[in-house]
Amino acid sequence: MTPLLALFLFLHVFGAIVTFGPSFVFPIIAGQVRKDPQHGHFAAVLGHVIETRIIIPGAIVQGITGVALILIIGADLTSPAFRWLIPAIVLYLIAVGFAITVQRANAEKMVELTSHMPPGPPPAGAPAGPPPEIVATGLALARGGQLLAVLLVLIVILMVTKPTI
Repeated sequence: MTPLLALFLFLHVFGAIVTFGPSFVFPIIAGQVRKDPQHGHFAAVLGHVIETRIIIPGAIVQGITGVALILIIGADLTSPAFRWLIPAIVLYLIAVGFAITVQRANAEKMVELTSHMPPGPPPAGAPAGPPPEIVATGLALARGGQLLAVLLVLIVILMVTKPTI
């Protein structure tokens, strides 16, 4: 293994851990907010910051290191040994596109919606639970997170098993 290949392989693997690891915490944070809704705005801001400062930039760097690895090893994407990269790249592009256009917009919307929530419990006579728009946005974020998790797992399966297709 050449030093250049070792460097980019390290950057790619370590980058995946740093970039995508935090995304698996979002369901735990959401569960805590359902138990303690007064912390909803903090959780929304935290999720948005993690997404925009770690996950999305890191995912873009992952693409760069992935392309660098393909070029360094001279992978022929049409040969059976490397054909698995084509569906992996397509899944990656879908995931990054979805994260940037849909998931980030929903996270920004949740930050905005929760910024107007009064502190403490709802006033007497007010309906219980969060406003419907917060519930709908939370569900959209959850569904989007599930989609992104499935795409990520599929990419990892392809990278680990490297099926000959």
